[in-house]
Amino acid sequence: MKELGVIVPSTSEWSSPMVIVPKKDGSLLVCIDFRKLNTSKFDAYPMPRVDDLLEKIGRAQYITTLDLCKGYWQVPLNPESRPYTAFRTPLGLFQFTVLPFGLHRAPPTFQRLMDRVLQGCEDWSAAYLDDVVIHSKSWSKRLQHLQQTLKRIKEAGGKLPGVSPGQRTAETTNGQGGGNSKKPTSKDQEGGHS
Repeated sequence: MKELGVIVPSTSEWSSPMVIVPKKDGSLLVCIDFRKLNTSKFDAYPMPRVDDLLEKIGRAQYITTLDLCKGYWQVPLNPESRPYTAFRTPLGLFQFTVLPFGLHRAPPTFQRLMDRVLQGCEDWSAAYLDDVVIHSKSWSKRLQHLQQTLKRIKEAGGKLPGVSPGQRTAETTNGQGGGNSKKPTSKDQEGGHS
C-alpha cells in the first residue's frame, strides 16, 4: 500500500488497530479496525436496491459489467481528514491518502460519487459501489452505451482493469437478470446463499 501511495507515514494523534483476518482461500487480509472512528455522524445517502437493479437488467438483451479497480482507493481523501485514518503497524504509524475500506461512511461516499459520474446514463447503466452494469436491448445500443459510460468513468479519473463482454445474463448475490427475464439463482432455489 505504501508503494502504491495509498498510505503514508503519519504523526496523527489518532490511531486505529490493524487486524489480520484469514480469507477463505487461506491467505491473510489486513484490516483496520475503525470502530472508534465510526462513531462519528452517519451518512444516510441511499444505496441502490438490488431488486430494482435486477428489474432494469431483466429487460436487457445484453449486459456488460465493469469492476472499478480498487474502487475506494481511486477516491482521494481530503488532506484534513487523513490523520483520522491513522493506524499502527510494527513499522510505525501510517495514514490513508485515499478512501479506506472499513469506514462506515465509505460506501455512501463512493455510491454518491458513482451516481454523479453516471448521471445522464441512468437509462442503461447503474452502479452498485464499484460495480457498474450496462444493460442494452441490442448489440448496437450496447456499443453506444458502453462507449458513453466508459467515457464518463474515464473523465472522472476512474480505472477499469477489465470489462466483461456483452453477456446475455448477469448474476448477483440476489438473483440473475437479463435476456428479458429475472430469476433467482440456483443458490436461491436451493434455499441459501454462500
